Amino acid sequence: MIGAAIAVHRELGPGLDEADYEAALALELDQQGVQAARQVPLPLIYKGEKLDCGYRVDLRIDDTLLVELKAVDAFHPLHQAQLLTYLRLAERELGLILNFRVMLLRDGIKRVALSGGARRIEGCPEGDSAVDHELANLVMDAAREVHRELGGGLLKSAYETCLAHELSLRNLRFQRQVPTMVEYGDLTMRSRTTLPLVVEGSLMVSCHSVSSFDSLCLARDRSLLSASPLESCLSINFQDRSLAGNHLLLAAEESQMRKNTNQKAEHQQP
Repeated sequence: MIGAAIAVHRELGPGLDEADYEAALALELDQQGVQAARQVPLPLIYKGEKLDCGYRVDLRIDDTLLVELKAVDAFHPLHQAQLLTYLRLAERELGLILNFRVMLLRDGIKRVALSGGARRIEGCPEGDSAVDHELANLVMDAAREVHRELGGGLLKSAYETCLAHELSLRNLRFQRQVPTMVEYGDLTMRSRTTLPLVVEGSLMVSCHSVSSFDSLCLARDRSLLSASPLESCLSINFQDRSLAGNHLLLAAEESQMRKNTNQKAEHQQP
């Protein structure tokens, strides 16, 4: 596989698009008699249910090796999480990330091996705010179940999809990708940004898969919360081996809460 990739890189150089390298690499493998399938769909199976996340692996070699192709300036932890997710879903043990935007391809090769299984987690402390505390606990129970099934290290979209399914199994109402409005001064405008998950019409849930919460993660969630009519957001980080200490229940700022209360009152007037 690596030999074929080196041949492609030597011929095409580092300046093309990922799709160009994929087509050339598939042709090179075919000429070498290696079976390669392109853009293989990978459904997410959660508790026997097939959930479509739109995942596709670039190349599957001899039904054994998964390969993701990149043309980026540098590897990002998300690339490894992406391939690790695909390995879990495809029940394969080994994958390669090949970045063609390098002078020497040997500097653009990352090997990803699936080791161990879904990591078990134990208890999780209560959230940090009393706002929607009972509902947040119910969502955290569902999140713990998702983490037991999937373990850590996957893409946040996988956790969000499975969490939504788990909530439905527990008869909790939810909406995904909820439109929101942005207010700036006297201007109110519809935003392209959507709320990721809203549970029971009152709690926004934001799934993360990062090494640790940082100020930017939480600032983004607070920004989304302030643009919504909701008063609390549960931010969950699925990356760690345990969810303990890796979730936060954020409350809207008092001024925003007063504005939301006034908006609700206005809507209730005849």
